[in-house]
This record gives sequence, C-alpha cells and structure tokens, in this order.
Amino acid sequence: MAWSNHFLDSLEPGDLAALRPHLAEVALQRNELLDEAGKTIVDVYLPIDCILSIVTVMRDGAQVESRTIGRESGYGLLHALGSPISYERMIVQVSGRAWRLPLERLREAAEASPKLTRCIVHHAQATIIQSAQSTACNSLHSAEQRLARWLLLTQDRLASDLLPLTQEHLSIMLGVQRTTVTAIASEMQARGVISYVRGKITVEDRTALERTSCECYEAIQRGTEHMLHPHRRR
Repeated sequence: MAWSNHFLDSLEPGDLAALRPHLAEVALQRNELLDEAGKTIVDVYLPIDCILSIVTVMRDGAQVESRTIGRESGYGLLHALGSPISYERMIVQVSGRAWRLPLERLREAAEASPKLTRCIVHHAQATIIQSAQSTACNSLHSAEQRLARWLLLTQDRLASDLLPLTQEHLSIMLGVQRTTVTAIASEMQARGVISYVRGKITVEDRTALERTSCECYEAIQRGTEHMLHPHRRR
C-alpha cells in the first residue's frame, strides 16, 4: 500500500506495522488551526495532499510563516523524540487529506526501533533545512523572489498549476502588507508568469517563475533531496 506520504512510505515493514493500527485519515480544511504555541502536541500530522503552514506569531499579532510541510514529511515528528510542547502555530494552508497519528504511539514505536528514530530525524531535518533557508531568504531577497519560491514549492507539493492561496495567506508567507502582495502578483501577472483571481493562483509559465525565484528554491530542493535520499548523493 502506498500511503502518499514520504515518511510513511519510507518506513521499514516492521515499523510501519507498529504504527498502522493508530493511523487515521482525516480531512483538513483551509485555515484550520491544528496546534498553537505553548500547547502540548497530541497528534502528529502527515500530509497526503494538503499543505500545512508553520507560523510564528509576535506579541502584537504580526505573523510570519517559517516553513510549509507537504507530503514529503510531517508535523510533530521531532516532538515525538523530545519535548511535546509546540513553539509555533500550525494551520492548514491548503485543504486536503492527512494521516493523523497519536504522538505517544510514535514515541513508543521510536523507542523500540533505532531505524524509525533515524527516519524521524531525517524527515524533521528536511523541514529544518527549509526553515533555515527561508530565514536567510527573508533577509536577503526581494518579496517577489520569495513569492516565486513559495509558489514553486507549493506547485511541487500539489503537482498542479492551480494553487489555492489567498491574499491574506500570501501576506503572512511573505511578511508584508496585502497591498504589497497585490502589487507583486499584478506585476507577475502582467508578465504572463501567473494569473491571479479570487484567491487562486495559476502558474502560467513555470520556467519564468523559476527565473523569478532566488537561489533558495533550488537550495531547499537540493537539501531536502540529499536528506531524504542520501543514496542519490553525488
């Protein structure tokens, strides 16, 4: 059985057998709040065709997205090996399906299996690579370059040219005002890179979008590939 989630699909049969009775497929809705900073994480979420958004919230309510998680990994993996306390807000960026797994069941299985523990670490590190690269990108690159990077990552995860991203979420992703998002999207639309209507972006020219993005998209993809597929390293 293919689980449509890289973490689950990469597990050894024995490790998967230990987790399988506890896995439940759930439907997640856009903007659904799954975890909040300071709260104890109860469940691990492993996306199938949804995308999760990890957001840091400031005291004044300002928000910035540090990373997104799709079917390549999951949220709560590393917490199963350490503290279960969340230090971020997790919401659903793109609605869809995910596997939900009680964190304690994953912790118990990991304690009994060094191979499962290594798999958890590798997939958790893959998301940390994105977060670290995004930190540098947010400081050094333009809002247009950052938007192109996020759109490319989202398109990769959904395997679709149609990306259901609202203007509100785009502003959180980029850490800018909605008016800035509107201006950037309009300019990219005028160049024929994307089309943007009612909270839905269509990638019209993938090659142009890649040219618009900065080096960070390639760095994230390369780092994730090396972390999850070490045998493919050159």
